[in-house]
Amino acid sequence: MKINDYDSIERHWLHARKALPPKDRELFELFLGTLPINSKILDLGCGHGAPIATLLATGGHKIVGIDRSEKLLGYARNTLPEHEWILSDLEDFEPADSYDGIVIWDSLFHLPRANQLTLLRKAAASLKPKGMLILSSGGSENDIPPFTDQMFGHTFFYDSFTVNQLLQHCSELGLNVIKSILLNTPDGKRDKGRLGVVLQKSKK
Repeated sequence: MKINDYDSIERHWLHARKALPPKDRELFELFLGTLPINSKILDLGCGHGAPIATLLATGGHKIVGIDRSEKLLGYARNTLPEHEWILSDLEDFEPADSYDGIVIWDSLFHLPRANQLTLLRKAAASLKPKGMLILSSGGSENDIPPFTDQMFGHTFFYDSFTVNQLLQHCSELGLNVIKSILLNTPDGKRDKGRLGVVLQKSKK
């Protein structure tokens, strides 16, 4: 059984993932508003490029997208051919450049927490001083064990730090919170909550 296999749900995902919800969009507008002109942005878990990479490209920025789904990357390459798209697991990717901005949106929670922390360290290290990071994660104040759930009939793995744990880790990595909002409120059932955060790397 494959876990987190977006190749298996590509058609469903393309149909479902077309536009950002209003709260997500609000955070991305803040993120974009703080970036220099012609920024270089690393998108970790870029999928097929819509709607996030499309939004970034419309702002005139250069994107390097990383994803493990070959099929979704194929769509990104076709629709945004002037940008760079790399097939890789997030756990294995090693940034070889520095970036003005980094996106980790709806991808972090598919990794075990130890791997999440490693990815956050890599992201922080590859951000330029005063660079911007936007990420989403689980939105629970309670410590919830890792779990699997079904999406379009396929099994996906989920794990998250609590909100306070995540923000503390970011602070220890020199990432300062610009804005943090709860995108989805936990319902005590299937929805464990979803947090969105815009952060800025310290000057040093």
